[in-house]
Amino acid sequence: MNPWRFGRGFGKILALLAVVSGVGCGDGGTKPGSSIQERNPATAPLDYLAVQGQAKKHSEGVASLAQVQQALQQFRATEDRWPEDLQELVRSGLLARLPPMPAGQRMDYDPKTGVARLAR
Repeated sequence: MNPWRFGRGFGKILALLAVVSGVGCGDGGTKPGSSIQERNPATAPLDYLAVQGQAKKHSEGVASLAQVQQALQQFRATEDRWPEDLQELVRSGLLARLPPMPAGQRMDYDPKTGVARLAR
């Protein structure tokens, strides 16, 4: 038997060990502001979950903003003016309540232009 011949999955195991140990990955660490290519492969699942959480938070904010913008357009069409504040959309019955914003985000509104924006 050839001493270099191992089971079928052994090559995959060696490749996984090389990735986890950081072989060929420069310094193997992450630096603040580093690109995804420079990150440690061992933390990739956690990095993925963090990015997924940020994307979810952003999409929730965008959905809330879209709901408010639609109500703003309806208000403008019926009243021929922009509301003085976003609570006026609730008082007029166009929104049951202002949509909740994800943590760390808020909605800014300019009553002169009728523009609502997400802000941090």
